[in-house]
Amino acid sequence: MHLKFSTLTSQFLDDPQSVRRAVCWPVLVWEAPPVGVRPLFTRSTMTALSLNRPTVAEPLVLEVRKRSQLMTPATGVSLGRTPDSDIIVDDPTVSRVHATFREESQTGVWYVSDAGSHNGTWQDGTLLIPGRPLPLFDRASLRFGDVMATFLHFSAFNQFILDWLARHSRAARLPLMESGLTREGGAL
Repeated sequence: MHLKFSTLTSQFLDDPQSVRRAVCWPVLVWEAPPVGVRPLFTRSTMTALSLNRPTVAEPLVLEVRKRSQLMTPATGVSLGRTPDSDIIVDDPTVSRVHATFREESQTGVWYVSDAGSHNGTWQDGTLLIPGRPLPLFDRASLRFGDVMATFLHFSAFNQFILDWLARHSRAARLPLMESGLTREGGAL
């Protein structure tokens, strides 16, 4: 499911716990590249793009969950371009089946692995070896082909909002007390 970042942020500022209950955590925040940034990859396998894409002003929030409620540890949560993927990322540099996410049942730690994609999966700037899962903690920068996303647990969402505002808004120059956000994870 694609959620609008601005809507989720506004709801979070009003009532963080309602967002915690309403959204399936963790999430991926898919951001559009800044204006003027050229894609890294020219290899793509699709030409028509849907309207489910982020803009510079409006990232998309994607829940990391199975579309059917029957998640098994062996299959995990698939990310790809095809309509049968659990997380659909409509971008020509994303493979049909690009990556998978899996939660380790005993520890609750999430892992990401590349599914043998054409343009690779990157975690915090490191190219993943296909089939070899790497752990994801509260927050991690991911790249699927040319798609930039941030993996977030609920505990890291407030800080992500602060960081996003600092990068994208002149209003972020206001003191934190005036903006209504705290560094501890909630609204004032």
